Amino acid sequence: MSDDDSAVAKPASLLTKTQRSRICAAFAEQDEHQRRRDQQQIRERIRAGVTDFDLLADYPDRQFDLAFDDLDDEEMIATLADVWLVTERLRALRGIERKAVIQCASERASALSSELEGESIDNVELVPAATYRQQGRAAAEAEQRNRWGERVDSLLKTAAVAALPLLVGWFADTVTEQNLLATRAEVGIAMAISALVVIIVAASVFLIKGAQALKHDIIPATRRFRQDPTAIVRNIATALRRPGAKLRAIWDEL
Repeated sequence: MSDDDSAVAKPASLLTKTQRSRICAAFAEQDEHQRRRDQQQIRERIRAGVTDFDLLADYPDRQFDLAFDDLDDEEMIATLADVWLVTERLRALRGIERKAVIQCASERASALSSELEGESIDNVELVPAATYRQQGRAAAEAEQRNRWGERVDSLLKTAAVAALPLLVGWFADTVTEQNLLATRAEVGIAMAISALVVIIVAASVFLIKGAQALKHDIIPATRRFRQDPTAIVRNIATALRRPGAKLRAIWDEL
């Protein structure tokens, strides 16, 4: 039996046997009026069937087990993959963020866990552990960047304060006839100390920004290049495509 014949032979569910047969045949035997009528009826059944999952969310495990006991693991994986693909398409069509769906499902699972104690609802993992670890690492890196960003800001403020004596001394030396740097040792010492502080701060900021670029940009890019060099080349080619449009976009963002 072919896949199409097998699909048609299933009991009526979301779709009737006739509707399933016509979808498999791409409505080839229907005229325009019949096709629109059937598609309208299919849309109504899809909507009703999908919204029925509200009733199935707390359906007993035993009934689920009996409903699919004739499917092997491979068939079950393929079935669940199709269900997941359909739900993801619906989410994408409505422009809904995945995290909003996951949050709602988590809240629903928490509410049902007290009613379905000991059943599969307790083993539902809506977000993989690897995702939690990745989010934790990203949050830690963001926090670390923020801390170093605050330190850079503090250093720049220090440099701004230290530059004031330089500006004042230079301005005073310019507008007065006296050579303050030559005749007033304290002025020269103050300006030298200020210049030294500015140089040290500038070097510190350069080292911090260089280390951040090395850790967060250069090393990850090198790893990506080693894993898939062709992808990096494609990304560069894409970035260089239509430079005029990209420059206008950058200008608009200023």
